[in-house]
Amino acid sequence: MKPWQGEINNFVGQGGENAARRFLSSKGYEILDSNWSCPIGEIDLIVFVEVKTSRTIDAAIHRIGPAQRRRISNAAQLWINQNARDPKFLFRFDAILVGADQKLQHIEDAWTN
Repeated sequence: MKPWQGEINNFVGQGGENAARRFLSSKGYEILDSNWSCPIGEIDLIVFVEVKTSRTIDAAIHRIGPAQRRRISNAAQLWINQNARDPKFLFRFDAILVGADQKLQHIEDAWTN
């Protein structure tokens, strides 16, 4: 990887997360937390939505593999244990895929824990 590539990837990822945040807020979702990290991983937006930004929506969906789903599920369980004391919460894992053209695809209940 080129020395500046990591900075570009972070910039692109932040743009996708901001677009996802606006989209979810416009749909009435409540963002409970963002960029929450723990020793086993990071969760982009806590509504449990994984945001993947790529050149195309198809490329973005292929970037959420089984190992990443496991890491996100485990990190989510830690967040739930530390923060969710109200039994009214129901949890699911959504995905928002962002293409280079900033078009979004929201997949509700993208995987189960």
